[in-house]
Amino acid sequence: MHLVSSPIRIAIAGGNYGGLGALKSLYLNLLATNPDYDGSKQAPPNPNVKITLIDRRDGFVHYLGMTRGLSQPDYARKLWVPYTDMPWLQHPSITIKKDIISCITPTHVELVNSSEHVEFDYLV
Repeated sequence: MHLVSSPIRIAIAGGNYGGLGALKSLYLNLLATNPDYDGSKQAPPNPNVKITLIDRRDGFVHYLGMTRGLSQPDYARKLWVPYTDMPWLQHPSITIKKDIISCITPTHVELVNSSEHVEFDYLV
């Protein structure tokens, strides 16, 4: 693997269906690129890519299943999946920030609950 001088920084605004779908696609196309990758283990680290997911929640809510969850309590327990329970999200090139974006500039996003700025090359 060829190392670049600074990694590509990708910020994803929001999780759930859109944000996690984009993140999973980036994971499979940028991080899990080994042809032998079968999804059973975590992809190897890639120092050329840094992906930051910014979401106000710390997990995935399956909104489309809510009505079924009202009538089937066992199914209702499956509607919330913490990000910590998704092994592929624990990749060293992926960071999750539980916060709300207050401002988007051409180079970074500002967060409501932190003075930290998340700098990016690409924003999804």
